[in-house]
Amino acid sequence: MRVSEELMRNPFPAVNEGVISDWVGPRSFQRGRSYFEEGAILDPRLQGNTLKAWCQGSMLHPYRLWVACNAEGIEEADCSCPVGGGGRCKHIGALLLAWLEHPDTFRVAEELDTGLEQRSKLELIALIKQMLQVQPDLEALVEAALSAGDRSAAPIAPESFRRQVALAFRSSGDVWHAAQHRVSDIGIALSTGDGFLTMSDHANAGIVYQAVVQGMLEHYEMLPGDDEYLWEVVNRCVKGLGNCLAAGDGDVAARQQSLQALFALYRFDLDYGGYGMGEGAEVLILEHATQEERSEIAGWVRTAMPKGNDWRDDHQRRKYGGFLLELEADHLDDDSFLEICRVSGRLAELVDRLLALGRLDEALAEVDGAEDSDLLILAEIFGIHGHDRRLEPLLASRIETTHIHGLVEWLKGQYEERGELAEALALAKRLLGQYSGLAEYREVRELSRRLGIWQESRSELLAQWATARQYDLLTDVYLEEGEIDQALKLVKQHGRIYAFAAGQLIRVAQAASETHPQASVEIYREQVERLLKARGRGKYRKACVYLTRMRDLYRGMAREAGWTDFIVGIRERHGRLPALMDELGKAGL
Repeated sequence: MRVSEELMRNPFPAVNEGVISDWVGPRSFQRGRSYFEEGAILDPRLQGNTLKAWCQGSMLHPYRLWVACNAEGIEEADCSCPVGGGGRCKHIGALLLAWLEHPDTFRVAEELDTGLEQRSKLELIALIKQMLQVQPDLEALVEAALSAGDRSAAPIAPESFRRQVALAFRSSGDVWHAAQHRVSDIGIALSTGDGFLTMSDHANAGIVYQAVVQGMLEHYEMLPGDDEYLWEVVNRCVKGLGNCLAAGDGDVAARQQSLQALFALYRFDLDYGGYGMGEGAEVLILEHATQEERSEIAGWVRTAMPKGNDWRDDHQRRKYGGFLLELEADHLDDDSFLEICRVSGRLAELVDRLLALGRLDEALAEVDGAEDSDLLILAEIFGIHGHDRRLEPLLASRIETTHIHGLVEWLKGQYEERGELAEALALAKRLLGQYSGLAEYREVRELSRRLGIWQESRSELLAQWATARQYDLLTDVYLEEGEIDQALKLVKQHGRIYAFAAGQLIRVAQAASETHPQASVEIYREQVERLLKARGRGKYRKACVYLTRMRDLYRGMAREAGWTDFIVGIRERHGRLPALMDELGKAGL
């Protein structure tokens, strides 16, 4: 095929089907060929080192796509279809196939920067007007650019930037990849703010970031909770506002507006559950606000603090209270500090300060009304101040009704540390009765041994569990202590009427393999039959693991004939299960 001279002067690197398939993937390559052969590529053009076109896909409007190259080959690509981010889709495949098969159909287009630089001011104005006739929504973008273009000291108007954000939400709708489109449109406004920041015009940079923040908050209902792209836009605004404050250029009004925008984000995120929108706003306020500004922000916090009594109000009050304590940390007296803690429910800080002031009885009174879930933290604080023993009577009464075993653990640890082993053992037995686990059993065993009463305690526990038919716990204990005969006896006596966990039975079989190989084989056989009856390749694969162990046990007992009869029987009875036969073959069975 013949290639025009213009194309020769503006070469895009040679591609072949292998290169295209490697770029988009084999599946997208095949589907892209169908699109290419159906004539879906519209208005293909070569612009510098970039192929551009439209591709008529499954949607009403065609997708916009481009592929850029460098000296090594394809560098990057993009398509406006739902999966075209990164340019690895079938539409890009169709574009590259069009270039491979019919490069002469690509018209050569002047590079955008070069073309615009060659136009006069009147021509550019006319061009912009024509663009606005085709797409009137672009007017907000033009207004924003005009505002940014005025580099005088006078503050710019924020309205055009807020309108640009509103337009980004309205125009993108709820189509696929709407978030990326919104980010792209809003990013133009943010770039304007970045430009002001580069020129050290912190006041106008702050105005842009504030306007974008306000626009985002006004359209929050259109913002999905997991929209990481738009979350990043907000956090970019936070960073920009922080940079404005860090400059400390003395513009009081501009600084206050930046602080107000950061506080609005902090408050908004807290109101909506603290999902991380505007992450870092609180830190930047504390880092950059002057003492006078901190006092004013403290007033905002007090006004924002909720007055209700539900769990959400309690949560927000604690958050606001913590912020308030940090804002006023440098000049709060003790009484003011304690009052903020009481009003906002900051119990840990309240108790810590009371203990530091030597007001132990007041601290105990505060703890007496605390929720069980808060007591462990408070116990740690009492310990730091050396008053943990004074808290023991309160916790001793609480453990009678609480299900928080950490409180029992804490109290047990206190007794054990002082050598009061009988009291510690009583609590260890309480935990064992509540949770019936090996860890709790080991605690009781250790303390009983230290008291010299282990055999008595052990006999009592085993008899208790046998009466309660806690055969699973009994079995674990026998395995823990190497009493394989007892574990096998339990399984044999109660295995038919009590549902031992399969994993526990296998542990018994493994433990018994050396001293009681035949009993081990019987357990494995029952588990194999159960798995084969359940069907499924995963079940068969696990059955093969157990069958392999059975084979080794038969060989160890010099009963290979018995193994042969068993595995032949398995193959004969289940020969119509191809997946099982396949797994048996893989396992060498």
